[in-house]
This record gives sequence, C-alpha cells and structure tokens, in this order.
Amino acid sequence: MKEVIVDSTEKVTLPSSQQPISFNTNISFQFESQIRTTPLGSGVNSATAIKAFAAKIGSLKISITVSRRNQLLVHLNDEELTFESDLDTPTQLDITTLRFEDFSISKNRTNNQITLSTPIGVSVQISPIFVTTSSTLVLNIAAAISGELKGNWTLGLIGSYDGNPLNDLRDSSGILVGTVDALSLQEIHELYGMTWAINPVRSLFYYESDDNATFYSSQNQNYRPAFHVDITGPLEFSAREACGIPLNATDSLLWSPIQRTCYYDISVTGDVDFGRVSREAAEQQVEQREAMRNPPKFSSALSLTRSVRVGEQVGISFQATSEFSLNIIYKLIHGPNGATLNEATGDFEWKVPKKMETTSKIPVQVSAQDTAYNLMSAYEVLLEVQQKSNAPILTSTVFLLALAFASRMMLQ
Repeated sequence: MKEVIVDSTEKVTLPSSQQPISFNTNISFQFESQIRTTPLGSGVNSATAIKAFAAKIGSLKISITVSRRNQLLVHLNDEELTFESDLDTPTQLDITTLRFEDFSISKNRTNNQITLSTPIGVSVQISPIFVTTSSTLVLNIAAAISGELKGNWTLGLIGSYDGNPLNDLRDSSGILVGTVDALSLQEIHELYGMTWAINPVRSLFYYESDDNATFYSSQNQNYRPAFHVDITGPLEFSAREACGIPLNATDSLLWSPIQRTCYYDISVTGDVDFGRVSREAAEQQVEQREAMRNPPKFSSALSLTRSVRVGEQVGISFQATSEFSLNIIYKLIHGPNGATLNEATGDFEWKVPKKMETTSKIPVQVSAQDTAYNLMSAYEVLLEVQQKSNAPILTSTVFLLALAFASRMMLQ
C-alpha cells in the first residue's frame, strides 16, 4: 500500500504512490494534494489502484477516501462532510455544490463523482469506479490546470509545467535525473517517483481506526510495481476494442496516452470494464482541460479609468498576450466618435473634441481574440473628460513671483 503526495505552489498531478511535489517543507503552498494507492490483490507487485485523495487549500484540509466498507467518505478538517441540500446550497440538476473561501466542492448524486475547483485555476475530478474482478471501489483522479498558470515554477510529479518536457523529471533535491525518452519506466519510478515519497508527518489524509500514515510509508519501500504486462488471446482483443486501439497498431509508442493508460489498466487488472471507464475518465479530463483554456490576457499596466483633457490626443495600448497564439485580433467594441483602433496592435487613438462637455465619462471597450482557438476577452477603460489644464500658466506666475521676491531680498 502506498500514499503519494503531490504538493505544488499552484498545480496538481496524480501519480501512483505517496509523494509530494515540493521539497522545501518550510514554505506554505496555495495547493497541496496527495493520493493513496493500495494493491488490488496480494503480493508486493500486485496492481495498485487509488483509494484516497487529499488536498490542503488555504487553511482547509479535504480528504476523500474509500472506506473499508467500500463507501466513499469526504472529510473536511477530519470532520465528515455531508452534501445535504438546503435553500442556501447551490444545486444544478443532481449536483450539490458547497463553497468555501478558497475552493468549492461539488458532488454528483447520480454517480457520486466529486469535483474540487479553485480560483487559482486548478480543478480535480474524483470518480469512484467499481472493479468487478476484485469487488472493490477505487478512484479515478483527473486534474486540469489553467493555462494561465503555465510557466510558474512547480516541482514534483507534475513536472515544471513550462511547456518543456525535458526538465520535468527532477527529484526531490532538484536534480534532473533524465528525460522520459531516455529512462525506462523502472528508472523513472526509482530515480524520480520514489524520491517524492511523502513524509508521514505531512500526510493530509483522514485515517480510520487502526490506520496511520507510518504504515503506508513503510509499504512504499516494500512495493515493486509491474512495469510491463503482456496480454494475449481474447483479453488482448477485448482490451484493444475497449481502448479504441486498432488491431494493426502494433507499436504502443504510437498509441495515445489515453489508449496506453486504458490498455495498461486492463492488462494489470484483467478487468475490461475498468479499462473502459478509465478511458472515459481520461477523455473527460481532456475535455475539462480544453474548457480551462484561457482567452488573451490584457496587460496589468492598464488602468480602469483615465483622466483626459479637452483637446488632448489620447493614446492607449490595449495590448494582450495569449498562451496559444502570437497573433491577436483587436476590435473596438465601444468608443467615442472619431476614435480608431489598430486591429493588429491594439493601439487606441482619439482626439478629445474642444467642445466636449467636461465631467463626461466615456467607456472605451476593446476585445482581444487569439487566432488559434478564437478565445476572446474584453477590457474597458473609462475616460473622464476634464477642462484643459492651466498648470503651465500658474507655474510661470509662481516662478516670476519667486524671482521678484528674491530680487527684493538682494536689494535690501
């Protein structure tokens, strides 16, 4: 049995043992998550499946566990959490949502699927699945991370999340142990994965009686994963059919990650239905990631209001950036008469009319759309028209008075 912790300043990934994403335990994180896996059968190399998920978000600790009686239990700060609907609880169809300061948690009452969502852009979906071959309930975990977090420094089983897969395999001391293409699965497990094994004192799980973090930590050292399992005959045919793998696709390196995951799950469990559900959950995760794509983001230097003077030539750069495309198309949604916007650069120009009424407030709204996925965002600046400034005249007058005063002092 093992537990895997995945800690991060902003992100989550879900491996197959008990391991953290950060190696500096003296700092706090916006989001930390952990999973626990236990063997489906007996033996030190039996296939394992996820039986618990835990996370710390802000000051709150959430734990979702399959109990000894095959029941799905949810605990908030070690107190059992119930999803009872009342007038103050948001509900949508069969989904009940509970909202807290730093996250929300939803439960689908039809399939018991639980979803954690955070405002920082991390979403985790926990789906209970019944494995018929071992008559046990397990969890399928899918994590989706907002592309807005891309490039922020993270460590551990999620990698660096900077778009470069070559620097993902860093051990807990920060050393790059190799790349996915250069290392075998066993080497990745031993040199990379196991270095992130959780310290029992950092466990976030709720434990039933006679259960504790130290036990799972010791089991981590004894377990030997099965890195490759061959299947043949009717099961192999059923696995390919369930995973959408053509019979002539003999090179597994050309399979999609979803297909490989599905096929592996069937090969180690012998349960075709489990693999099929695994594939469906992975496809849902892809859809969830797609839904979390971010539209272009406008520069943080833009203000919400701007004071302009009668007769002033106003120039505003509505520059935005996109994680998907270098080309962004800008449109002037709303603006004053005579205003122009460069659709390629987002540069806004407007000459404030001399007869413009002062104290007028004119909204200027610009949209930015990326050319890769046509995602769009908008930004509005409120122009506050004021009288033409007399500051230069007043400054000159004060300057002359100061000179006159100095002259008198010298004459005396």
